Amino acid sequence: MRKIFVNVLLLFVVNAAAFAQTDTVFTQTDTVYLSKNFKFHDGVFLTFEEFKNNTPTYNWDDVVVGIYSNPQNFIAQIHFLKIKKEGEEEMEEINLDEVWGISLDGIPYARLPKEALNKEEVTVFAGLRLRGKICYYEYEEYVMRKISMSAYNPNTGKPFRTMAVDRKVKVIHQNMLHFETGETAVFSIENFKKWILDDEKLLKSVEDLKPNQVDQKLFKCLLIYDDRNLVKVSK
Repeated sequence: MRKIFVNVLLLFVVNAAAFAQTDTVFTQTDTVYLSKNFKFHDGVFLTFEEFKNNTPTYNWDDVVVGIYSNPQNFIAQIHFLKIKKEGEEEMEEINLDEVWGISLDGIPYARLPKEALNKEEVTVFAGLRLRGKICYYEYEEYVMRKISMSAYNPNTGKPFRTMAVDRKVKVIHQNMLHFETGETAVFSIENFKKWILDDEKLLKSVEDLKPNQVDQKLFKCLLIYDDRNLVKVSK
């Protein structure tokens, strides 16, 4: 009788271990580390949580969309977005102000506020050029600025008159998105230091950067941070 009980107990232990192993394998294969090569499911994310969980509300097959995208500058513009309804001629239009972002060919794009580009007729989305615990995106804008223009004496090569004139100049806006919280901020050295308090070694390196090194090395520091501080995303 004792021998039978031991066999049953051993069988239970083996089955429990196998179940635990199976559960572990499922958990590991269900999520992967987020990297620049990770492809998100294509479609429309109504909320940040949908983006974070890689579960778009609508696939592109579910909607009719007026979209223009430029993969080279990571910008997409949407004029309208409507839900297809089987058996119905009229389609429900989605308020683009309620869309968090989209995914095109696996690349996620976050919606920009209209005031960012002063474009009321379209909704603009910026692609996440870097994906990780801290994501990075940018967009360009042409704004009017006062530019000093000088007239030069052809004989001496020296300016004899200088005046300020209005000119359109290109401004590149650099931004960060925190993958765990959804918070966004301008990609500056001060904001970046606030976001990397959990990496004391890198924080010290950033604090030691000289002013003339920031433009060249700050983005490299962001790459280092994402490599050291991995986050997972659903496949």
